[in-house]
Amino acid sequence: MRAGVGHDPCDTDSLGERIQRALPDTKVVKSFVTQEQTTVVDPGSVGGGEHTMFVAGDHADAKQQATELLKDYGWTDILDVGPLVCARGMEMYAHMHSAIGFGLGRQFGGHFGIKVVR
Repeated sequence: MRAGVGHDPCDTDSLGERIQRALPDTKVVKSFVTQEQTTVVDPGSVGGGEHTMFVAGDHADAKQQATELLKDYGWTDILDVGPLVCARGMEMYAHMHSAIGFGLGRQFGGHFGIKVVR
């Protein structure tokens, strides 16, 4: 379903899934979308890095490579949310991230993080 078409408030597809279908031999991993770019590469710049990054994908080895890259950036709390279909929730959260940024008085996102408290 295309954005703005139909009445279903929930996405029935994700960009990650679309890329996987277009490139079936590629191991697609979804991550990074829940943070603004400067926080992605410097998680310590927000709350000393005490926030969570998410990873989704259908290939354990590819998710492990993405997780290692995140660790190289300084992420210490990385949550594997499951298969690539979970990219739907991550992509929808990107809208919430922008809304929180506006709520904090920052235009187009902002420098903050979300922590999953277990």
